[in-house]
Amino acid sequence: MTADADLRPSPDLTPAPGGAGGWVESRTGIRELSAALLHVRIPVEARTMYFGGIALFLFMVQAGTGTLLALYYKPTPDAAYDSVVSIMSNISFGWLIRSIHHWAANLMILFVAFHLLRVFFQGAFKRPRELIWVFGVGLLGITMVFGFTGYLLPWDQRAYWATVVGTEIAGAVPIVGDALLVLLRGGTDVTGATLSRFFGIHVLVLPITLAILMAVHLTLVHQLGLANPKKIDPVPGPPTGPTRRFFPEYVLDELIAWYLIIAILVVLASIFPAGMEAKANPLETPPETKPEWYFLAVYEFLKMVPKLIGIGWPMVGLAILTVWPFLERSPEVLMRRRKLVVAFATVMLAAGLFLTGVGLGFFTIPAFLYFA
Repeated sequence: MTADADLRPSPDLTPAPGGAGGWVESRTGIRELSAALLHVRIPVEARTMYFGGIALFLFMVQAGTGTLLALYYKPTPDAAYDSVVSIMSNISFGWLIRSIHHWAANLMILFVAFHLLRVFFQGAFKRPRELIWVFGVGLLGITMVFGFTGYLLPWDQRAYWATVVGTEIAGAVPIVGDALLVLLRGGTDVTGATLSRFFGIHVLVLPITLAILMAVHLTLVHQLGLANPKKIDPVPGPPTGPTRRFFPEYVLDELIAWYLIIAILVVLASIFPAGMEAKANPLETPPETKPEWYFLAVYEFLKMVPKLIGIGWPMVGLAILTVWPFLERSPEVLMRRRKLVVAFATVMLAAGLFLTGVGLGFFTIPAFLYFA
């Protein structure tokens, strides 16, 4: 064989299409990857309610609006409050961007929770999808920490004292509580060190962590497919019943849901823009300080029981929730065949919603029920 023969292209290579697209394809093989990601079939009976996709979209909204806000935000106690006021008052559409960021954060927590509840009640976490559930619980936890760390950044009275209460809840954790409190605050009190620490965690640590968890979560969903809520599906592989195309049919449905969420965000941001209270003053305690709404159930529960139980029970509950797919071993997915599990979960959900409502002022609890 001559040297010239060695330089000739292999006859097995399929020529790529011409133009810029062909140049990219010949160097990346992007068409094959796109086909593997998009050209899959999903069960017709799958009912995702689009909660997971909406949560993903809200994360993208958060990333975009958060980047714009970070361009003008100054994470120091002396400048943080004034920089947020400037964003709201002096920067073109700054009030809208911040309000969309505010509402997207709250809705993201809500839709991640909805997504988890949908998966639980449909039994979509069962073998072989246990790890999808575990990473999903992790995503809910990271999303709530996202909201918690971002809440302090305006450095107004409400943000400051809500952070004081929230970190005190963390400080009540048995054994490691004191160390955790100092770790979160950067000291014994909420100070400028807390602000800079929360800002770094909010804009660097959490986005990277959430992106990694989300990538693993979505990869597992792609590899194992969507669960059928109508029948047992214990073995990974192509759906056996009626199916529809993921692209473009399901993707177009998802995009419609995203457009609706955009409209909802704009309406909420316009009618109920994110507000500001007076600048944070560690020496002036407001009449009533509470954490943000997604921690109110734990906060109210803590007021009704001894501290050890108030902190220990939610921690045990979170641990059980994380490993639940390994505890509920029955392959049944229909709710009518999981009556005991569904009834217990419904009671716990109702209790959490009730305590949240108490914290928001919608319900009241007799004074004698509170732990002295």
